[in-house]
Amino acid sequence: MKKLPWILVILLAVACVVACFRPQAAKETIRTETKVSTVVQIETLLISPPMAPLLVFRLTDTMRIGDTVVHREQAYYEDSLYRAWVSGYRPRLDSLQIFPRTVYQTVTNDIYHTIAPKKKRWGFGLQAGYGFYPGQSGFYVGVGVSYNLWQW
Repeated sequence: MKKLPWILVILLAVACVVACFRPQAAKETIRTETKVSTVVQIETLLISPPMAPLLVFRLTDTMRIGDTVVHREQAYYEDSLYRAWVSGYRPRLDSLQIFPRTVYQTVTNDIYHTIAPKKKRWGFGLQAGYGFYPGQSGFYVGVGVSYNLWQW
């Protein structure tokens, strides 16, 4: 009976050493999701007939039909949306349709953190163990407050 307390103390010490060297739980994980959505819009632009800012006469490009001389002309139209060359006799740009592609790209970056809740160190509950009292020792069962030194 006198060896039983020492056996329990040794078992308790071994349990404490095993609990200290136990691998720790994985820390919080961070997961990142990136979503890219692309929308392509094609719009129709109708541009009214502009005035030619540049009119070029090409004298080398002249047609002669009998006693008639027809000068061939070349007109150049330009804007921030288009550029057009028109050739012929008295060239005129009637209409111009442009189909610009507009690309809208949305990038969504979601970051997820998995956080483990903290374990409580203080507790209140039933206890059982072996106790040492002045002049005596023995098993006991009771209710008490406890503080956890190691958590697993």
